[in-house]
Amino acid sequence: MKHICPVCGYKGFDEPPYHDCKNFEGGSFEICECCRFQFGVDDDVELENGKFLTIRDAHRIYRNIWLSFDAPVFMPYYYPTEYQENGKVKRDYLEKQFENIGINLNK
Repeated sequence: MKHICPVCGYKGFDEPPYHDCKNFEGGSFEICECCRFQFGVDDDVELENGKFLTIRDAHRIYRNIWLSFDAPVFMPYYYPTEYQENGKVKRDYLEKQFENIGINLNK
C-alpha cells in the first residue's frame, strides 16, 4: 500500500509520512520524491517566542511556494517519468495528485 504526501498529493510512500496521520504527529523524516517536503523537519516552524506554525499551515505555505515554481520534481529519477515534463509535474497529473488531498487546482 502506498501512502500519500499531504503537501502535493503524490502517492509514493511505503510508510505513512506521520505516525499519526490523522493529527499530523510524529513526522517520519521521509522526504517526498515529488515536492521535497521533509516530514518532521519542514513542518517544524517556530514563529516567535516558542509559538509554532501549525502543520497544516506549514503544508499550505510550502505547497504554495512549490506551485509558484511550477511544481518541480525533486527526484526525477524516482518519480514516474510519464507524469513529468521538463523536470516538473505535468499539469493534468498534478490535478489528479491534488485530488488525493482534496484540493481542486481549477478553483
